[in-house]
Amino acid sequence: MSDGRVQILLVEDDPEERRAAVRALARTGWAVTEAVTAADALAVLRRGGDFIVLLALALPDMDGRDLLARIAADHPDTPAVIVTGVDDVAVAIDAMQRGAWDYVVGRADGSHLLHLSHVVARTLERRRQLVRDRKRYREEMEGLAIALRGTSDGVVILDPIGRIAFVNPALARAWGQPESAIVGRLLGDFVSVRGAPADLGDVLAAVGERGLWSGELCARAVEPPERVWDVTLTPIRSPEPAPGVVLGHARTAVGIFRDVSEKHALEQLRADFLSMITHDIKVPLTVILGYTEMLTDPEPPPDQIPPDILTRIRESGETIHALVCNFLDLSRIEAGRMTLDRRPFDLTAMLAHAVEHYGSTARRKGVRLALETEPLPPLVADETQLQRVVTNLLGNAIKYTATGGRVTVSTAREDGRVAVAFRDTGRGIPADEIPHLFEKYRRVRETKRTEGTGLGLFIAKTIVEAHGGDVRVESTPGAGSTFTVLLPTG
Repeated sequence: MSDGRVQILLVEDDPEERRAAVRALARTGWAVTEAVTAADALAVLRRGGDFIVLLALALPDMDGRDLLARIAADHPDTPAVIVTGVDDVAVAIDAMQRGAWDYVVGRADGSHLLHLSHVVARTLERRRQLVRDRKRYREEMEGLAIALRGTSDGVVILDPIGRIAFVNPALARAWGQPESAIVGRLLGDFVSVRGAPADLGDVLAAVGERGLWSGELCARAVEPPERVWDVTLTPIRSPEPAPGVVLGHARTAVGIFRDVSEKHALEQLRADFLSMITHDIKVPLTVILGYTEMLTDPEPPPDQIPPDILTRIRESGETIHALVCNFLDLSRIEAGRMTLDRRPFDLTAMLAHAVEHYGSTARRKGVRLALETEPLPPLVADETQLQRVVTNLLGNAIKYTATGGRVTVSTAREDGRVAVAFRDTGRGIPADEIPHLFEKYRRVRETKRTEGTGLGLFIAKTIVEAHGGDVRVESTPGAGSTFTVLLPTG
């Protein structure tokens, strides 16, 4: 039966075939518009209207399959059905690939005309289903877009050639551009494959061929820090491939971007740390072995033996011991096995012992070392752990203070807490580095390298915070720095 405003556009140049088809369709209530040539049919479609096209393969001005392709390209929502006497599977497949919705083989006795209205009704139902599917798909995409805009992971939706059809705010912020400046551009304008010879064309092809691609993509930015994402690309619908498509059979794909830049930065810091600790252990170890060889020589030249040779050996040994202790402390902290043995002890006496211990190191470097204290109540804390804090902060102060400088350790009471300040007249710390001082493996960037793994401050702050305290930093480049440890008295 006819369906409202839907009409049949019959494209057939044979008058008898055309009249027979019109009669068969009219009996079931279909309104039929006739066209003799492909040009006539296209003119009718351009004028507008809701049509189902029935066309022959042999037309006077165009092969019916070429007309199919034109209808599919210019009027994609208009179904077209081939009605022909050519009973050839290869021709039928070619017609379907060019956009035919169905293929009816004509019979000499006209029996196919009896079923023509059923073919039209079936085609119309397929179109209704397609419209419903498209509506549902659009609604799902709109709902998905709302959800994706709120997620913290980055999300893109790509068209068949890798052009960005959607980007969520999280990824737009990471790329440093508004969404409007990203949509419509190629994914390759923003990211590239990290550490592999593959390009994005290979990646998109893999999505279509295998249905999934996972790997790492990095931002196309040369300035540090490098931005790296762990990315999964998955096709989200799969109709027939179109010309120029690199996603194979996948018409669109969704990409989930998870930022792993921090993980990669930490891995690089770990690699740098291993390099540093190798160097920083090797230097004092060379000193120890060299001086030991000198002392064990049966006839050492007196003028080549430094008067403080044993002090230098001891200091080199202490350097290695401090490096190893820092590394062991880090392992305990990362494993969550750092424990505190809180007992009352004399903080002033512990500081005096530390200053006395570092006295020879300061004197040999030409740095004045002083302790300024006021009466303090016994501190209930883990003395051994706080010794690690004092060792790290006092050692750093001496290390970064040039000859002729001064390092002062002082104590005071501040807002119900005990404050221990380590003040030096060293090179100071740039303001932009201060927020990063207590990061693992982090050291102040400088042209002249100073031995150290960059763990001491991280460990010191971790220990102090475990006691319920804090570490405060004040610094002026070229004038010196003050690290103040604040500890609760209880």
